[in-house]
Amino acid sequence: MFDILEKRSLNPTVTKMVVHAPMVARKAEPGQFIILRTDENGERIPLTIADFNREKGTITIIYQIVGATTKKLDSMNVGDCLHDFVGPLGTPTHTEGLKKVAVVGGGVGCAIAYPVAKKLSQSGASVHSVVGFRTKDLVILEDEFRACSDKYVLMSDDGTAGEKGLVTNALEKLILSGEKYDEVIAIGPLIMMKFVCQLTKKYGIKTVVSMNPIMIDGTGMCGGCRLTVGGETKFACVDGPDFDGHLVDFDEAMERGGMYKEFERHAYESTCSLLAKGDNQNA
Repeated sequence: MFDILEKRSLNPTVTKMVVHAPMVARKAEPGQFIILRTDENGERIPLTIADFNREKGTITIIYQIVGATTKKLDSMNVGDCLHDFVGPLGTPTHTEGLKKVAVVGGGVGCAIAYPVAKKLSQSGASVHSVVGFRTKDLVILEDEFRACSDKYVLMSDDGTAGEKGLVTNALEKLILSGEKYDEVIAIGPLIMMKFVCQLTKKYGIKTVVSMNPIMIDGTGMCGGCRLTVGGETKFACVDGPDFDGHLVDFDEAMERGGMYKEFERHAYESTCSLLAKGDNQNA
């Protein structure tokens, strides 16, 4: 069993949780993920490792409450135990040899971008973090990003936090001001990563994206997380999750991701009903 040591809401739909998992923490690196189950009958879901502490044997996960399992996960509290917590899985983000990097995060994708920015900073690279949210109420990890960034640019769709506009607006402004990046690392919604890649391709800047499609087993056997990259089929769980963004077929990935929306909605509503029923019985 894997004990929940800490739990904190970062915004109305995003939660940070620290889990005791010493075997995972021993080998975890930025860019990797875990697969968990809340109970023996639970669904397996992948969540990126947002941080880790080898000495304490802990793994930090940050999740958005969007489906049945994340709703059930969020009903758990400090002292509860997760049934499964498998990892680290996937290939770590490549950071060696990079001198100056722009890390671009969007929404809850910032939970994946943060450990990458932190590792780059610890490796001596100059880090420019460009992060975007819809509104100020959804901003997460601002202090953490500022602590590991030589330049931090906060954007919001409505202008209530940082500058008004998209992360692509801020990134292009930096490029046009003369900033020279070895690489851009973009992590967030598919549509955001697609347009970041279109921008960086125009300026000839290598760009890496983190792909997080539907996963089931995390070993490449089920094929659920397949993507087309450079005209070839790749599996995000074993070949990634990081890929050359200029080679990813984002339109195909978005179409595949949308196939499960209706199913996810029904599962979420059913879980909410069951949790509410349990609360009423315990009242």
